[in-house]
Amino acid sequence: MGIKDLLRFMKPYVEPIHIKKYAGKRVGIDAYSWLHKGAYSCSMELCLNMEGDKKFQYLNYCMHRINVLRHHNINPVLVFDGGNIPCKAQTEQDRHSKRKCNLDLAMAKLKEGNINAAAEIFQRAVSITPSMAHQLIQILRSENIEFVVAPYEADAQLAYLSSLDEDKGGIAAVISEDSDLLAYGCSSVVFKMDRYGNGEEIVIDKVFDSVGLVPSFRHFDKELFTGMCVLAGCDFLSSVPGIGIAKAHALVSKYRNLDRVLSTLKHEKGNQMPEDYFKSFHKAFAVFQHARIYDAESKRLKHLTPLPETLVHYLGEEIDFLGPEMSSSQATAIAEGQLDPSTMKGFKEFPSSNGQVKPTAFIKPSNAIQPSSRLLKQETTPTSCFTIVSIQKTGTKRITVMEQEPAFEKTKHKADLEEWRSLSNPSNLEKLISPLKNNILSKVGGIPAKRSSKVPDNNPFKRRKETVAVKDDCVNEQLSEVTEVEELELICISPATQRSIAEQQSVVTEIEDLETLGITPSSQKSVESKPVKKKKVTSKKKVESKKNSILNFFSRV
Repeated sequence: MGIKDLLRFMKPYVEPIHIKKYAGKRVGIDAYSWLHKGAYSCSMELCLNMEGDKKFQYLNYCMHRINVLRHHNINPVLVFDGGNIPCKAQTEQDRHSKRKCNLDLAMAKLKEGNINAAAEIFQRAVSITPSMAHQLIQILRSENIEFVVAPYEADAQLAYLSSLDEDKGGIAAVISEDSDLLAYGCSSVVFKMDRYGNGEEIVIDKVFDSVGLVPSFRHFDKELFTGMCVLAGCDFLSSVPGIGIAKAHALVSKYRNLDRVLSTLKHEKGNQMPEDYFKSFHKAFAVFQHARIYDAESKRLKHLTPLPETLVHYLGEEIDFLGPEMSSSQATAIAEGQLDPSTMKGFKEFPSSNGQVKPTAFIKPSNAIQPSSRLLKQETTPTSCFTIVSIQKTGTKRITVMEQEPAFEKTKHKADLEEWRSLSNPSNLEKLISPLKNNILSKVGGIPAKRSSKVPDNNPFKRRKETVAVKDDCVNEQLSEVTEVEELELICISPATQRSIAEQQSVVTEIEDLETLGITPSSQKSVESKPVKKKKVTSKKKVESKKNSILNFFSRV
């Protein structure tokens, strides 16, 4: 990925910066470089297509860094890779083979039980797919963040945006991990940007104007610099054996002409240089200079820079290696994220069984992304840091207080709005969150207390303001004594006594602070019913149980 050892070779020209340097500017982002780095934290989940939200952590990574840029008043423009160009086919095949080998090795480690080793190897096996990019694109749409999917190489599209003026949609710098951006001619590239906005920058004009630094690029221009990168080896052409970045720099510095450099290489390397190296070199060089990109103004494909007639004549008018031509409608659909650039099919045609659910919401103040609208629904307000989250997969809910009614969609989230209004009522929240503290029987043996349909409170142990007249003298005597009890910490009730108490409780039908007393027919029946007869205790255990029963406790009181 990129020009081998180029960044290490140009270390004297690297300047540490903070991204706030570009406040008020438009900055391009190599989206796939962030997706790759974000996928490291969930590589095992992605490779195994595991269930759960953890495999969407790459969205967290990308959105966190986007928010860092927006925090510093930077307008991010994300550029995604499109289809593969023919001259990169061998490189893509080699990368696919390596990922496949790493996946097999990681699975073997996983079967052995060595999870740590497997997780590390999964990071080298994970592949970023157009479907994963589409997940991020949906969030970008909801956040009104600018993006474009390149027809082929994102690096070429970023280089094109770098060449435009700001009023025509140009960008001031590019954030990437790919050194190819320098070979494409981007004026300013920021590498290794961390989560706080710190990074390392290379400004190509400063490289050419610097005096006294080694290696020197004093007599270089963009074409010679690109030629040096191709000689050192790139994604489109492997280098000649024995030629690295230092040797390529020395040859270009000495001859300052790419044709003379190639002639010298042919003389020095002889049979080590492939027979078609000259033509392959010019093709790779042409990709960096004239690759096909998408022009948003005309909504069609065009070349990064116009093709010279000499190049067309030399290549025999076979220029599909720069990216095959496509119709304006196809190019626009790809650029807007509607078509998969690899299969040319709409993303709506993807089966739902691929395990990747479309994200619908993102919280600006928070770093956490909840990408799955089927697994998780959340709505936020700009002024509130509190959120109602409903996890549909498990059926559980976490409820917190909202400061302001959220902006639910009228049709899709009507039920959520009604739920919010219900939950925002303090009395409803208290009933939902706090358990019923007055119901002592619900704490003993897990047996719920019987309630009258009209009178919600029938706790016999609560202090009463009035005394209820009942027909059953035995029950009346016991309940009148209990009204003086302020607090009970532990009551032991036998199963037989529980049934008796449950029947006797129904007679208590008083409402606090009411002057009138209402008794339901069911409670009246309970009052008139005969008390349950107690069996004589014959064993020692039964005697102890009776002593500990609630009725004996009442008699002792």
